[in-house]
Amino acid sequence: MRRWQAAALGALLVIGLSGCAAPAVDPDAVQEWLAQQESVEVPGALGSMSAQASTADDVMGENGVTLTFDTPQGITEIVFSCFGPEKMDVDVTTGAVDTDPELAHGIRTEGLVCADSPHTIERVQDAATKVLIDGLSADGQGAWSAFVVGEE
Repeated sequence: MRRWQAAALGALLVIGLSGCAAPAVDPDAVQEWLAQQESVEVPGALGSMSAQASTADDVMGENGVTLTFDTPQGITEIVFSCFGPEKMDVDVTTGAVDTDPELAHGIRTEGLVCADSPHTIERVQDAATKVLIDGLSADGQGAWSAFVVGEE
């Protein structure tokens, strides 16, 4: 009888844990959301980027999308939106194109609620020639969009 109880408990545990997993994000809905982001306008935007989410990890600046400028630009903020998971983290790294990666300035903003998008991330950089952004979700599902806003 104890083996039966142990097996039943094990089965309940597996069922319970699988119920805690995040539901899969519909890939068609992600593509539709990304297409909608192309028509969004943000005043003062120097450029925009979007991509599917990366899997959250502790390494900053290895993945994402890079926006480069021919001449140094003053950056005032990043307007970030996400779709799919409940929350997403965002890495923003700014610097000069020819700068040693160790001298780039990076910041991770954690726990942005996608349903509350867009989010404004204050990010002041006087003379950036590149901005690298990566949206991170726990399981790599979903998508993000960001506008780099500069001084007018």
